Amino acid sequence: MVANWPLIALRIAESFLFVLIVIGSIVAAIIPIAVAAGVSNFDSIRNADNPGDAIAALIVGHWLIIVYVLAIITVLLTVLIAIHSFVEAGNAKIFVEAEHGAGPAMPATRDPYRVFTMDRWLQGGRMAWWSVFWIYNAAWSVACLIILVPLVLTIVSMLLADTAGPRVAIGCGGLAISVIIFIPVAIIVAIWTQKAIAICVARAATAGAALRTAWSEMRADFGRHFAVAAILFAITFGGGMVISSFTLPFSIMQGTSHAAPFMSLAFAPARIVSSFLQSIFSSAVGLWFLASFVGLTEER
Repeated sequence: MVANWPLIALRIAESFLFVLIVIGSIVAAIIPIAVAAGVSNFDSIRNADNPGDAIAALIVGHWLIIVYVLAIITVLLTVLIAIHSFVEAGNAKIFVEAEHGAGPAMPATRDPYRVFTMDRWLQGGRMAWWSVFWIYNAAWSVACLIILVPLVLTIVSMLLADTAGPRVAIGCGGLAISVIIFIPVAIIVAIWTQKAIAICVARAATAGAALRTAWSEMRADFGRHFAVAAILFAITFGGGMVISSFTLPFSIMQGTSHAAPFMSLAFAPARIVSSFLQSIFSSAVGLWFLASFVGLTEER
């Protein structure tokens, strides 16, 4: 990852592009539609004697707008996943070539790993982005189906409850169980997708074949795959906390100061630097994660 550091810049550029696309979509499509729906409708919900009936009436009265907004969000998510798939396919191509260039023995320097070129990265993106796109969709669809089970059971149980007290208790309990289930499922699916992307690019496999092979190899050597993911998750959390701690004194001073607007302006450069460092760090760890799984996949 360090030898091919330009990939970090590409990941940061991807993040900025995501922000621009999301902001542009909200300004161009979602906000005008929401304004057209009428702010007074939302005020009527807040002031209604029965908010449930008011929400139902709002949905029935503006169902076409709601469908339109959901369609925009779906298209937006599809575009973002497609862009990320292209970027990850290109990154995986570079790491696979680096592993092949270094050979079976651990080199004394990073020079054999320096294989990045823009043409090679673009070639990897063009060749595998479609398969990577379906790897993400298939793997995370399975995760969503697993998470939906406790959520649906919670909703059904709440509807069967007669009074407000049991409904609140069931809702809170069901939400807590869903979160508890979500964490290990998300970790396993993250490992599964990274392994599948590495196999897809390294072996020119289709999405389905890559997912099946990744699941089989991951189960056969789950200890090492999980250990790599756990270490990198810990580094991500710890590093993010360390970087955030640099701006914590500024937040405390701003909260206790009587000149809050001036303090916000004075500490703005420090916050910008901290945000930029967070972007660099998260991009580097994400690439490290992918490179580790390429190494596990291509080891000899």
